[in-house]
Amino acid sequence: MNPIRSLALSLALVLPAVAMAGERVYLLRTEENAAVPALCPDGDTVKLGAFVYAPRPRAHDGRVVREGERPIGTAVGCGQLKTYSPYSTPSPFSIAFDLGHLDVFASGFCVIADLWFPNGPPAPLMQVGCTLTVTPDPAHRIVRGFATSASVFLPVAIPGYETGSYWTVHLYMAD
Repeated sequence: MNPIRSLALSLALVLPAVAMAGERVYLLRTEENAAVPALCPDGDTVKLGAFVYAPRPRAHDGRVVREGERPIGTAVGCGQLKTYSPYSTPSPFSIAFDLGHLDVFASGFCVIADLWFPNGPPAPLMQVGCTLTVTPDPAHRIVRGFATSASVFLPVAIPGYETGSYWTVHLYMAD
């Protein structure tokens, strides 16, 4: 078979599978809460149990105007903080979302974008960005996906500030 026919046959077999996957995008907000147990492996230095909320943005500019009044699920995040230096070594992180009707697990890396001290040292506030790959899950019809976050991480409690994140979870589903 010539190379052009091989390519055409390959595309004919792959394209229908891609077309069958439906896209779903979720905008979620997590807020750390001690009522959600963070059952993480030994050795993890970051252990986050959180409630998940569905924030509502304003249609004309995207600004969040409602943070979500009641939780729609829970999330548990586990990882290892490798450094406190902005834009240095990426730190491994995973998160499991339980949204009741849908479970999503993702893992990858987070990087500190900025670190500052709202009330002076020694308590830093870290602004962190995560890029994680969603694990395929045939039971929930998840083919592929990724999750990204804009997160606030507090290694030490700071009055007036909370550990939490805004997540975009982009899924490809078998429909």
